[in-house]
Amino acid sequence: MSSEAPNKPKPAISLEKVPGIRFAKILLNNNIISQSKIEKAIRVQQKLGGNRLLSAIFIELGIISDDEHRRVIRNHGREFRLGELVVELGYISLEQLDQALQAMPSMPGKRMGEIMLSLELINERQLAQALSEQLALPLQHIELDMIDKALLSQFSLRFLHNNLMIPYHESETKVSIICADPLNEAAIREIGQKRNKQAEVSIGIQSMLESLFSKLTARSKQTNGDEQDDPIVEIVDGILLSAIRDYASDIHIEPLQENVRIRFRMDGVLIHKMDLPNEMAHKVVARIKVLSEMDIADSRKHQDGRMAQTVHGIDVDFRVSTYVTTFGENLVMRILRRDGGIRSIDKINMNPGLLERFKHEVLDVPTGVVLITGPTGSGKTTTLYSAIDYLNRPSTKIITLEDPVEYVVDGIMQCSVDVKAGRSFEDSLKAIVRQDPDVIVLGEIRDQMSAEVAVQAALTGHKVLTTFHTEDSIGGLLRLMNMGIESFLISSTVVSILAQRLIRTICPDCRQAYMPNKRIAKLIGLDDEVLKNHTFYRGTGCGTCYGTGYHGRTTLHELLVLNEEVREAILEEKTSHEIRQISCDSTNLLSLMEDGLYQVMHDKTTVEEVYRITPRSLSNRSVTEICRMMGDEI
Repeated sequence: MSSEAPNKPKPAISLEKVPGIRFAKILLNNNIISQSKIEKAIRVQQKLGGNRLLSAIFIELGIISDDEHRRVIRNHGREFRLGELVVELGYISLEQLDQALQAMPSMPGKRMGEIMLSLELINERQLAQALSEQLALPLQHIELDMIDKALLSQFSLRFLHNNLMIPYHESETKVSIICADPLNEAAIREIGQKRNKQAEVSIGIQSMLESLFSKLTARSKQTNGDEQDDPIVEIVDGILLSAIRDYASDIHIEPLQENVRIRFRMDGVLIHKMDLPNEMAHKVVARIKVLSEMDIADSRKHQDGRMAQTVHGIDVDFRVSTYVTTFGENLVMRILRRDGGIRSIDKINMNPGLLERFKHEVLDVPTGVVLITGPTGSGKTTTLYSAIDYLNRPSTKIITLEDPVEYVVDGIMQCSVDVKAGRSFEDSLKAIVRQDPDVIVLGEIRDQMSAEVAVQAALTGHKVLTTFHTEDSIGGLLRLMNMGIESFLISSTVVSILAQRLIRTICPDCRQAYMPNKRIAKLIGLDDEVLKNHTFYRGTGCGTCYGTGYHGRTTLHELLVLNEEVREAILEEKTSHEIRQISCDSTNLLSLMEDGLYQVMHDKTTVEEVYRITPRSLSNRSVTEICRMMGDEI
């Protein structure tokens, strides 16, 4: 027993100089938590060595949630010093903050943000995001076409450049300004007073503003003050440039009742970029239709077109489609960049064990049909070209039929469908088998005829690679049957079906631990024990990811390599559920959802994203078994 007196009071815990104490005081002052809970968290913090933030400990103890942490930061940003806020946002560690504080005397006149940038502890985007949180000002990205030329001409470009500040829009009462330093009150006030309007400030990334000033200077020298440039041309060029810089896959120009909305599809999700007034938007659509060789005089029927442009030094093909709606023509542009080249098959984000099977059990087989399936925008073409690159050898004749040719590959014969030139898809299919190929590549199986050509070519000793729009690997088999292809032909010619999806990955700049929704977690195969013992992550939303919590994408795969049991099931025309069960038992088929689960366990994506993107497939496999089959252990 202790020799201490039982009623001796515990020493009071000082709340000063405790890492993250400001956050705790905000919670206390707003009656979110009690003093006793703060003291409990401090004791845990001291046991862990004092190098953990109190907010992180509050979350781990279940005192507050990730959402509550984010909400406090958003609502009380002004109460934090910038260095403290950057630590709370997870951009730097406490040790790095101490490094910045120690460097302050050697950098007189510099603010904390500049010091952290100089020491390369944070980047410009993180600094802008932190200032946005601290000052409750929006973080914004603008392009050249969004700047009001008439407004800009009222100010000296040198004055604006020296202050890294651009007035880009004004209404009857306000002038909108984007700047790198929102604390430069003198310059902001001068702009507002000159226009006799209230200044509405947003924050921009310094390098983005520098780039804009370079363009403004170049334009000023080029035009010498002459405003003869067509603003519609500039707007279209600006939209295309912005989409290329943001790595968007599609541009949507959508007519609404009051205005026209422009959205980009980024990482598979639509992001609102800007709005245009109706009268200007009609001209923008007409400009794009001219470039795409579409009929600008007819706005009453749906049209398709194509155009090739060089945008910011990058060669890009655009597939353009218009759809007539109540308020005008809805225009969608699919972006096909030609700067990325063909990915090596080792870089298509396929699990190493699965990749070895795909190479040796599928691509190295001399004959047969290989199907790559998935919905539009799932990366089928990228995988197809990677497979072509793997098979492209001096001893092999590869010939393709595509609509259109998306990547030019040296050493293979590529043909693009052109109906006007007399090269229809059907005619080219008939001609392709007379070219003595070893490997035939069809851009897509479209109908019964193209499916029959693929099967017949495989029967005569060719290897056929093609893509197919189906939900999963088993769906590819069933769709061939529904197209009228005999089951014995499918059984004897199809070597493999690779189904895939593109899934968003967690944004690295706002990645934080969290507890997934239990109902959704169980639906994708996570049990209570895994939920309890594994730390899961998600993005909370920042400037990098446009508030989505995701940045970039990776690929999920489902590889079915047909064996005798599966071929027998096809011949007997068993149901999709029965064929899937046989495939799982006899070929170790791992579903798209199971691959998604594997990515969750490796902290690449979230439970909710897997549930959103993958087809439902019930599995009795445990997380441990799935990881073992992937050649890994958790």
